[in-house]
Amino acid sequence: MLGVIVYLLVLAVIKAVVIARGIPIFLDSPESFGFVVMVPLTTTGMYFLAVFTFGLDGDLAARRSMYPSRRLTLPVTTNALTVWPMFYGGAAMVLLWVALRTLAIWPFGVELPWMWPAFLAVSLLAWTQALTWMPYPLPGLRILAMVIWLGTIDTTALLALHFHAGEWLMIGILAPQIPLAYLVARVAVARARQGEMPVWRNSLASFAQAGESRPRRNFKSAAAAQAWFEWRRHGRSLPTWVAILLPFELVLFWGAGQSASLVFTILLGILLTPPFIATFAAAAVSGSSPNAGETTATTAFVATRPMTDAELVAAKLKMAIRSSLLAWLLVLVAIPIALRLSGTSSLVIYAWQRDSQILGLPRAVVLSLLIVAGAIAATWTQLVQSLYIGLTGRATLIKASVFLAIGFFVLFGPFVEWIADSGRLGEVWSALPLIFGILVTAKMIAIIWLGLRLYQRQLVSDRTLVTGAALWCATVLMLYGLLAWLFDAPHIPRYLMMLVAILTIPLARLSAAPIALAGNRHR
Repeated sequence: MLGVIVYLLVLAVIKAVVIARGIPIFLDSPESFGFVVMVPLTTTGMYFLAVFTFGLDGDLAARRSMYPSRRLTLPVTTNALTVWPMFYGGAAMVLLWVALRTLAIWPFGVELPWMWPAFLAVSLLAWTQALTWMPYPLPGLRILAMVIWLGTIDTTALLALHFHAGEWLMIGILAPQIPLAYLVARVAVARARQGEMPVWRNSLASFAQAGESRPRRNFKSAAAAQAWFEWRRHGRSLPTWVAILLPFELVLFWGAGQSASLVFTILLGILLTPPFIATFAAAAVSGSSPNAGETTATTAFVATRPMTDAELVAAKLKMAIRSSLLAWLLVLVAIPIALRLSGTSSLVIYAWQRDSQILGLPRAVVLSLLIVAGAIAATWTQLVQSLYIGLTGRATLIKASVFLAIGFFVLFGPFVEWIADSGRLGEVWSALPLIFGILVTAKMIAIIWLGLRLYQRQLVSDRTLVTGAALWCATVLMLYGLLAWLFDAPHIPRYLMMLVAILTIPLARLSAAPIALAGNRHR
């Protein structure tokens, strides 16, 4: 929240300076506008959606209500438990839109509404709260209900915009949704508070009970049990959120028509969805306590498990691999079907044939596979790269890292745009080897220092250290070979590809995770 406030203040200062001095602004371009305004707006809106529904800590696929059990026992009325999360969430959505609508510099020639986007955001949040807090008779039914109902609201708003509905008509469509969602949410919280768990008394009842029961088998080791436990806690969150958001993105193909640029923009947004959602899921994955949101320190329940720190971290890494692969399976299956049904597959096929002729079929195939593999790896990396911070259990460090990440992401777009407009691309390109060399040096120093700490404290076995180092070197060399073959050009030096490969494959932050957990676990 502090990062959002600082970001809004920066936007206000920029707008005041631009208006006072009449400076030509760079936000006329869609790219700059997307980085500076739309990306933070979407990111913060999604974060509010996850926070005010308590969706970061719960299991969307489970039958039970996602309203935290501890809060259900508070000595307050059911109405208070329902109203205040909905009120604060709705107020946050409205204030976010009003602040950006007022303080941001929007592109010229764009007619902006004032009120109905706020009503749309509040209604989507309210229905998401109602549907996530409701207990269900079957596992997975919550996901289906959210996809259908939220998709209906979103589709209704899109159709109204397509037929050029006025602002008051849009408000008339969206405003009644808010009190109706409140009534449903109140019923949901009341049922959850009374411990009601509906079960359909038919042949599906056994399926519902089986979905909630534990697997009828014995685990071979404590590590296997921990991996299962991590999957039950966090593994299904990423693919579930991807499954919820994917229909809203795929339906945009039907509105793209025969615009190739729009089709590929939508496709890019879909491919970025799993890594984007993973940034939110990582907050829960990297936590060292099962009581997410209540404490950051390792509890005795976790600290006394008969497992090493490395085994606890390895369970999280395995869960993240499985979660990333499942999320990307949904994406890779859904995209061809949507392209085919929407009639836009011919545009993608034509672009593929054109690029194959330019690059050659082998390079085009390898480049496509490398992009997909990179996207999957980026999703996994987003899930686990903050483990070394979250496992420390230090709230100040965790919040500071979030603040710095948001600040970097918001400032990255304008910085790149400034470099492009000022004609300094040549200077930056010439300085890339030096920049990458400094980063690689810092990374290798960190890896050596962390390796010595792991060896001295015996947090991992010697065999694990040697095997991990060998696999990392092999992966770096493989990536270097692919990059050197794909980008075989005289103006791109080979050593630059090696530096990129070293920086791309993570190792230092993963190596720091057992050290962070050990400090948190034994302090």
